[in-house]
Amino acid sequence: MENYSETLITPSKIKQMVPSGISLGIGDDFFISRLVEKPQYAYLRYPFRVDCYLAAYCVEGSVDCSVNLTDYHLTTGTLLLFTPGNIVRITQPDELDQNLRVTLICASTSFITSIGINPSKFLIEAVEVLKDPCIHLSADETEMLHKYVNLALDITKANPQFVKESIGGLVSSVFYQFAGFLADSKRRQDMEAPVRTSRQRQMLEQFIKLAINDHAKEHLVGYYADKMCVTPKYLSKIVKEASGRSVPDWLSELLILDAKNMLRHTDMTIKEISARLNFPSQSFFFRFFKNHTGQTPTQYREE
Repeated sequence: MENYSETLITPSKIKQMVPSGISLGIGDDFFISRLVEKPQYAYLRYPFRVDCYLAAYCVEGSVDCSVNLTDYHLTTGTLLLFTPGNIVRITQPDELDQNLRVTLICASTSFITSIGINPSKFLIEAVEVLKDPCIHLSADETEMLHKYVNLALDITKANPQFVKESIGGLVSSVFYQFAGFLADSKRRQDMEAPVRTSRQRQMLEQFIKLAINDHAKEHLVGYYADKMCVTPKYLSKIVKEASGRSVPDWLSELLILDAKNMLRHTDMTIKEISARLNFPSQSFFFRFFKNHTGQTPTQYREE
């Protein structure tokens, strides 16, 4: 099995995956491409972990893929958004639709930070992408995306002296535009989303950031409450009101996602996975996994 911790996809590696088409790249900071030919790259045959911000828009054709072990069918007019840490697999890469045309836009986390974007501002949206990264763009949104892509390619073809700075400004605009696409898409899908005050949103973002970073080693509400200088009861109340989900629910989802990925895509023993996720014992991990998935770790691995 492929060791997912070693298959990190960055802008420069995506450039290596793209055999032709109109494309540009700035080192390992940024890459954009209109894919017009089937990629020939070994990483497509195995699950890989995204180590950048990546958008894939299907211009024509279709492709099947899985994101964090959930299957998606990317068709014309569909946008898939990936955040750092997502685990992706292209289904049957040798049988890709010959008519498939995809626009790819990716930027490294360091590049995003260097151009003045604070990704934590969009942490809630990022978690929404983690749960459902597939967005169906409206005609107006599609037109806007095409304009950005064309402008980025024109900037590079003109070969300006400050191409990185010019692209940086454009990427900043694209980043905020995609955040708007996501917000509008989620509003169209769910008109009953929790209404958050600015204080609730700030605290929820802070908690999610801590949870994403520390969930594998810290499972208790008290740890996150201490980090945020509030009581466990208050943190639990705010997170529930702001997201509709409890603190343990958030932590459990992140732990189960990690566990599934390690079970499915590595040769680590269940004991090693249990230790990696800081469970007190292998039997405790077994019970936790079965309670949340309906299967034992062994049953899930042998599916």
